[in-house]
Amino acid sequence: MKTVIVATIALLPFSALAQQADNFVPFPDNGVYLSAIDFAKHKLTDGFDSGQPGYRIRQETFQPTLKIDQPNASEEKIPLSALWGERKDGVDYRSFDGDLYRVEHSDRIYIYSKPTPAWMAMGGLAHTPTLYYFSRKADSPIHLITSQNLEDIYYDQPDKLAQFDQVDDLNNPANQANFVVRLFYTDTHSNQATE
Repeated sequence: MKTVIVATIALLPFSALAQQADNFVPFPDNGVYLSAIDFAKHKLTDGFDSGQPGYRIRQETFQPTLKIDQPNASEEKIPLSALWGERKDGVDYRSFDGDLYRVEHSDRIYIYSKPTPAWMAMGGLAHTPTLYYFSRKADSPIHLITSQNLEDIYYDQPDKLAQFDQVDDLNNPANQANFVVRLFYTDTHSNQATE
């Protein structure tokens, strides 16, 4: 009798895992987010996996529009202004002012990247082929990472304001983005209290 009870207790964690696996809903590689709330909840519209034949998302040439191809359905065109963003090949992008920005970080601050336009890179104005941007919330405007932009958006966070000036000293946009993310995960109040 003890053996049966011990065996039953030992199998309980495995039965709980089996039940959780049945409830698991896979997250598609591709689709569109209609709103910031959809992005936060990982709710994709027209979602599909990369390996599925006949499915495709592509940006319309010379128009701020996404085309979604699905088998047995007519081609769907969605203006970038009508959606929050897209997920393509497992990577999330946010639509803002007719452009798509790759989502690099989405927690206490939202960090995005976007390749530098070719005319800027050829003109010698850019040090790297990628520029980094930020937004305060998932649905707030996107700004280039500069100390002035950070100070303007986070004017109500005095513990960070003094540190924003350090951003301009970093010449590499990727280093600037990393610095800003770390800044939002450093608790300056607790550091000052322990000193």
